[in-house]
Amino acid sequence: MNTKARLCASVAAITLATVTPATAQTSDNSTVKTKVGGQDLPKPTTASDQNANPAAPQPSLQESPAEGDGEIVVTGLRRSLESAQAIKRNSDGIVDAIVAEDIGKLPDTFASSALARVSGVQVTRGGGESAGVTVRGLPDLSTTYNGREIFTAEGRFVQIQDFPAGTVAALEVYKSGTANLIEGGIGGQVNVRGRRPFDFNGFEVSGSANGVAWEQSGKTSWNGNLLISDRWDTGIGEMGLLLNGSFVGIDFLDSTREQSLVIGTTSAAQGTAPGIRYPDAQGLFYGGGHRWRPSANAAFQWKPTPELEIYADGLFQGFRSEDTNRYMFVPIFGDIRLSNVVTNPDHPSQAQSFTVSNAVAPDGYSGSFHGKTDTYQAGGGAIWKHDKLQISADIAYTDSKYTADLVNIDNTFASSPVRNVSFDAGKDGGPSFDFVNFDVTNPANFLSRGFYQELLVVSGKDVQTRADVQYDVGEGFLRRIQFGVRYNDRDATRDRGTDYRYNLPAGIPLSSVPVGLESTNAGFNYNSVFPVRTFVAASSDSVRQNLPQLRTFYGAPAGTPVFNPTENFVANEKAYAAYGQVKYGFDLGSITVDGLVGVRAIKTKTQIAGFNRVLTANSESFVPTTQAKDYTDYLPNVSARVGLSDELQLRLAYTQTRTRPNFLSLNPTLTIDPLRSDNTPIVNNNGTITQTYRTANGGNPNLTPLTSNNYDASLEYYFSRSGSLTGAIFRRDAQGFIFNSLTLVTDPVYGLLQINQPVNSGNTRFQGAEVSFSSFLDIDGLPDWAKGFGLQANGTYVDSKGDLSPDFNRLLGNRRVPFNGVSKWTYNVVALYERPFFSARLAYNYRSRFVSFYSQENLDVDPANVADRRVRGTYEKGRGQLDFSTTVTPIPSVTLAFDIVNLLGNPLQRERQYDDAGDTYARQIIYLERTYSLGVRFRF
Repeated sequence: MNTKARLCASVAAITLATVTPATAQTSDNSTVKTKVGGQDLPKPTTASDQNANPAAPQPSLQESPAEGDGEIVVTGLRRSLESAQAIKRNSDGIVDAIVAEDIGKLPDTFASSALARVSGVQVTRGGGESAGVTVRGLPDLSTTYNGREIFTAEGRFVQIQDFPAGTVAALEVYKSGTANLIEGGIGGQVNVRGRRPFDFNGFEVSGSANGVAWEQSGKTSWNGNLLISDRWDTGIGEMGLLLNGSFVGIDFLDSTREQSLVIGTTSAAQGTAPGIRYPDAQGLFYGGGHRWRPSANAAFQWKPTPELEIYADGLFQGFRSEDTNRYMFVPIFGDIRLSNVVTNPDHPSQAQSFTVSNAVAPDGYSGSFHGKTDTYQAGGGAIWKHDKLQISADIAYTDSKYTADLVNIDNTFASSPVRNVSFDAGKDGGPSFDFVNFDVTNPANFLSRGFYQELLVVSGKDVQTRADVQYDVGEGFLRRIQFGVRYNDRDATRDRGTDYRYNLPAGIPLSSVPVGLESTNAGFNYNSVFPVRTFVAASSDSVRQNLPQLRTFYGAPAGTPVFNPTENFVANEKAYAAYGQVKYGFDLGSITVDGLVGVRAIKTKTQIAGFNRVLTANSESFVPTTQAKDYTDYLPNVSARVGLSDELQLRLAYTQTRTRPNFLSLNPTLTIDPLRSDNTPIVNNNGTITQTYRTANGGNPNLTPLTSNNYDASLEYYFSRSGSLTGAIFRRDAQGFIFNSLTLVTDPVYGLLQINQPVNSGNTRFQGAEVSFSSFLDIDGLPDWAKGFGLQANGTYVDSKGDLSPDFNRLLGNRRVPFNGVSKWTYNVVALYERPFFSARLAYNYRSRFVSFYSQENLDVDPANVADRRVRGTYEKGRGQLDFSTTVTPIPSVTLAFDIVNLLGNPLQRERQYDDAGDTYARQIIYLERTYSLGVRFRF
């Protein structure tokens, strides 16, 4: 966003923030007076607030009251903002929410994209959607569905994008924990709220259908959902049943041009002036996929008496992918000769472009990847309310399995053509290459190089049950007492096998491989700077259709790869939790104070079994191994909410959170290499050891949970039902992030081992501030049409500093560095306009530069000379994304919708510093999809 636009947005926010509106727009264009005060705002029940059991049924978050008795029906964007604001204002914890505008309509196509609009939340983009959600810098968010823990396969969490937006009623982002919430995420918790039949007054049918055009892939996908719900008065009480199904299709193509992290230096032997630096390879990658997510859920509710409610529900989440990956790797190394050398005018020691001959021949691969996930969750429970007492119980079973099947056909050029390369091409910069007298669309110019297969099967199951008691004491100092217990029994398994065949005689043409060849779909639709946009590749469909023939041709065994014992594990984990929490409150004159004090205790018992692989000069053997561990965590929480006036409140909170290590990291399996015959110096944190040793790699069953101490303060001003101005400051002191590192241990069987394994890091600090504003232009005297304008704006600053792995810390001189994936600045500006017939939304999301990953350079130097090594980060530059949506409602029950995602089409840009002077080269330029969606929503 340019300076002028930023200034305009700031002025608008300040102007609207100073207005105290007196009216709220109704659905029939009339207005009604509203009181500004807590008692007039909607007060929905939230997981951390009124209900002792977060898994139990809740009242709808955003269904409007029925017409009659002078009540107003507020719809669409305005109602969504009102409900989200009520959740934030009335919650006992620090919570932000996104509420669906209507049934089947979150503000964004994907649930994870909608989360990007929340202050303090950052996401990564790619593959046609958003992923990698962090809150206030911290990853590892626990995910719950209607208050129950849910996960994918052997993982700890489920990806938010796995929830189709059409089935989501609301997303609740808990930035501070409370004792009754399920433990598991150091970054907080995202609760996905589905719908239940008692959300509605009676019979309800709603749904949507839309087509999405993907610009780079040139394909069209289809999305839709259908919900049917009803409730009945029977002789044994009121009952309700809801059925909901959804389908989300994706057909993306992401286009990447990239350069090596290794930096070469010219020499006189190459035919040019010495000392000029350049990346020693370039590449072109097309990652595309046809993916779809089927989803279905059902819910039953029964109230046999006014005090008792019994419920049952089930959820199915599916993920299917048929991805096609094509890669071309173009080396700029070997016995090369350079000509037409042009240096960067601002950095004479840096090459800008040249012509290369006599380099190693380019190579690449055509990959066909199929993935499949099936996750089922079923559960039920009861909630009994009598006067001030509430008792609830819930039990659920989850079963999730993920299968990944990858096949690659490797190729190489038949010769090494002369190539013209540029290291900084076009308006977006980055690499570009072209070949002289070489046709990359001619199959005769390619040779077969190898055949790779991989099969991964991971699964997880659990039984979780909980019981909760809540007693509302009254209006004295002690307002509410809560306590409860929870038990979870979790199983996780992993099997992986690979097979690679690189045994063909040199010179076999790619055209002789029993597979169909084609030219790739040309990407880079938003920038034509890259001359090579299409090249020969194996057809993904023909790879799948000819797998038996391919295995025979390459000499691979029939069938899928055999599972490798050292890649496998079987795990069981049992968790026993108990919590106690009280809500207090008192008045200090005109100031009201209330808050929570609680603690959650969790005992965890984990057992993982695998195999150690022992290699000798002539043999290998597999030795079973099992590791068990148990530990107890105590997670306190203390908070205060200070009501300074009817509109203004202050929050203070201290909490502790923690996340268990992933099962893969805890795997006790080791692959132990043969005994070394030399006495190579080993450099570690304790100095240099010179003796005979073995190398090994594997998991680490001694990992400890990741923990964080969290401090929060916020000031919240609510000046209307949909208008607020809030600010917050926060700090997170986290310990134990997991990195791979070289560790020296003395094993009783194998002696001294240098193990490459995951280890806990030291400390990482996240601190920063948030500010958020939201309002419609509800000002007395304005015409009705002008009151349809609204604005949402928020900004977040996060400063992160932390440790990396022990190896990297040593090379950095124990200097703490910015944490991976955390931008210092993130902001959103959303312009809204809504009338009963028409609505529009223009949303801009920006996040500043951040570290994608850290890596080590100069790996080939003497291990003893660590001073020659460097740890450097690869950075992603700041980027903004603009999305647009609009709806037209010709009749009350039918809405037409049109959306554009990634309107600007600007790429992700990554760069890497390569010397101590701060000089950089582009690492990757990635062009993401732009999509156009047209559809219809209906509700009867």
